[in-house]
Amino acid sequence: MITIQGIDHVAVNVRDIDKSVEFYTKVLGLTITEREPSKPGIEYFLDCGPRSLIGIIQADNTDDAHPFQHTGLGANHFSFQLHANDFDKYIEHLENNNVKIEYAKKREKSWSLYFYDLDGNKLEATSWPREDGLPEEKCVKQMYDPSTKAWKDY
Repeated sequence: MITIQGIDHVAVNVRDIDKSVEFYTKVLGLTITEREPSKPGIEYFLDCGPRSLIGIIQADNTDDAHPFQHTGLGANHFSFQLHANDFDKYIEHLENNNVKIEYAKKREKSWSLYFYDLDGNKLEATSWPREDGLPEEKCVKQMYDPSTKAWKDY
């Protein structure tokens, strides 16, 4: 049996490739990869971990939108992995860059932050607090409400 080793890349079509590359590099902190050649104005591949890439592709038809979304058929989202120590700081960073946050949820084993790119594609940042060595008292169940910028137990 052949074993899948992980996600190689996820690609998204975008309305404005230059603005999207700026968002993914300057706001999210990804870098244009050296592993895969980019085609300026057409597509860029960005490093997302040691062996994973995100492809940003200029859409041919921006009237026919089909973003990653949480309901219906088709793509839902893709997730970046963050160290748990950076999770709350990443929320603040996204808010400081006017990124639309849907919500964040801290579970006992994993934490998820759902937000959107410039074209409305749903993204996630995931952390694994126990795997990252956080003490048990930090592995709590909380929800983050972006409208109040506050955490509450659930």
